[in-house]
Amino acid sequence: MTRSEFFTELEAALAGLPQSEVGRILEYYDEIFSEALDEGKTEEEVCRSLDTPGDIAGRVRAEIAFVRAEQEPSPKSMSTVLIVLLGIFALPIGLPIAIAIFAVAFSLVITVLALVVSLGATFFALCAAGLVGITYGFSLLFSGLGLAGLGTIGASLVVVGVGFLGGFAVYYLCRAMFRLIARCCRALYNWVQNRPKRRKT
Repeated sequence: MTRSEFFTELEAALAGLPQSEVGRILEYYDEIFSEALDEGKTEEEVCRSLDTPGDIAGRVRAEIAFVRAEQEPSPKSMSTVLIVLLGIFALPIGLPIAIAIFAVAFSLVITVLALVVSLGATFFALCAAGLVGITYGFSLLFSGLGLAGLGTIGASLVVVGVGFLGGFAVYYLCRAMFRLIARCCRALYNWVQNRPKRRKT
């Protein structure tokens, strides 16, 4: 493979990424080629010493997915991370390791989602019950039971407040847990990528 062919394939593999990111990567590898050629290496030797354009693009896309999941943690960004981790099945690391890595990441995401749904439902129920209690308290007031009505309204407001505060707490807890999972997945992915590979012949 020549230098021109390498950059043509690399640019095609990076299609769809932000142009600024593509430009940065192309410039980085252009410097590598220039320095290697200055040292007397041929274009073919430089190409053999580098990963394939497809592998390079795969790592770049994975890095972008992990960064996005850490900066904007959500089920959508985590699904992208899981798709990236599915790509490890194509790497020469052994099927059991690939399955274990993906299973751990998938189970963590499902656990967080289950926790969010269950806690979210609980705090939503508290809010709903509080609103019903407030309505009932007003009905007591208009029925002439002022003290009971005020007490019911006060207690119901506390319940609604707990529900809202709990909902916000679940939201931020969910984001923090997704961010942590994304970092763990990123570390696993980098560990897989940095495992010793067979020398190219």
